Amino acid sequence: MKKIILAVVLIAATLSVKAWHINCDKAVLLVAAQNYTPETAKLVQRYVGGDLSRPAQHLATLREEGQNLETRGWHKLHLNADLKPAATDEDDAYVQIEKALEVIRNHKKHNDKDVSFAICTVMNLVIDMHTISNVVIEGVAQSGTDFQFTSSKGTANGRPVKYFPYSWKTLWTTRYPSQHAGYTPEMWEIDLAIMFRNEKEQFSTGTLVDWTNDIGQYTKKVHDVLEANEGKFLHATIQAHEDLHMSCMARAAYRIAVLLNDNLK
Repeated sequence: MKKIILAVVLIAATLSVKAWHINCDKAVLLVAAQNYTPETAKLVQRYVGGDLSRPAQHLATLREEGQNLETRGWHKLHLNADLKPAATDEDDAYVQIEKALEVIRNHKKHNDKDVSFAICTVMNLVIDMHTISNVVIEGVAQSGTDFQFTSSKGTANGRPVKYFPYSWKTLWTTRYPSQHAGYTPEMWEIDLAIMFRNEKEQFSTGTLVDWTNDIGQYTKKVHDVLEANEGKFLHATIQAHEDLHMSCMARAAYRIAVLLNDNLK
């Protein structure tokens, strides 16, 4: 019985910190890999292996095995009211990314296992911090939660009907990916590279602090829309926000590449 309970807890912990559908996570890493320098690509292969998308599951896999359970708390990004990093403890994506980058910068002084863990941590947490339900903003009540709201699938006499409970986490892990049913990570990779080729330089420019501010702005805008509509998202609004889902995937991909290219030398 204890083993069954532990298994359930571990599965719940894994699901609760999922950023996107696993195929989306893998696609982000495939896009990132297309933007590695030759030196970075060689070192990533050395430390994490030839399957460029495998690290998308690394931290979750460790938790499923009962290891590194502390990483469950790392996926949240805490921002102050000015949308600057505001973490006060270790349970924060920005804090843990910075710690991992320190290991990566000094990878020649560390064993391969520690460097591999650091690289996978950067990959996983950059993805996590670009999921707006993971972004906790000072003064924004629902931020950093599953982001509950109500939605409507249709209208009658021009008015929305049949409101039902939903969450932003569900949108990003289930609803949006399901609208690309049958997509492999490689297909997502092609779509992202084509859709955001003109934004690649914009998404890649800046620092980690700039990028936390960027995702903080988007998070705040979505919360403002929800507040203005008294906790309701119309079906059309949900569909319109799929572009944000895709653009955040592209942002994460290009930014992972920048961080590894700049620090893994």
